[in-house]
Amino acid sequence: MFVAIVGCSAVGYHLAKGLLAAGHEVIVIERKPTRNQLLYEELGSVVLQGDGTDAGTLKLAGASRANLLAAVTDLDETNLVACQLAKHRFHVPRTMALVRDTRNEPVFHVLGVDVVVNPTHLVLTSLEEGVPGSPLVHLMNLPVPDTTLVSIAIPDDAAAVGKRLDQLELPPHSFISLVIKRSQAELPANNLVLEGKDEVVAVTMTDEEPTLYDILTGV
Repeated sequence: MFVAIVGCSAVGYHLAKGLLAAGHEVIVIERKPTRNQLLYEELGSVVLQGDGTDAGTLKLAGASRANLLAAVTDLDETNLVACQLAKHRFHVPRTMALVRDTRNEPVFHVLGVDVVVNPTHLVLTSLEEGVPGSPLVHLMNLPVPDTTLVSIAIPDDAAAVGKRLDQLELPPHSFISLVIKRSQAELPANNLVLEGKDEVVAVTMTDEEPTLYDILTGV
């Protein structure tokens, strides 16, 4: 796989090293001469000095044959433009972008960036998963703006225990996609009965998340 990386930030540096160690072909595009030189001294000719938002630089880097372009600079706008150029000018099949400001994430999805990495979201998810018995875990943000996939653990004393799915009055833009029971995972069906310790995987809107949580865990 040939990966073009825009930005020799700490993320770009470690991403490049990891991909090279795994046997992939890599080119790193870095605008700042000092960062460029440091990477060149360690990794050699995989680094190219230039602007990752410039079509000429991307052409020189071989973007037209890249399998993936990963834009990981410290500026959201730079990452977005680099991905747009790669996808629409050079027809790169997959683009990935780092987004620092969580408010910008929906724009990246709407404009077709295939993979959007939000460090804040990753840290939050890790914290949630690290708390034993955490009742709600954010699994991922979906391409539709302000839409997320969550997992909610049903407490034994929740009012939802013993109810069929068709008896739950969910928020208008939220729906259950999977119910994980002790023995197996079940697809949602109207007559499926919730039990204590079930895990409900649901799609919800950001502003509906507290309501959905209360419906499934409230006593």
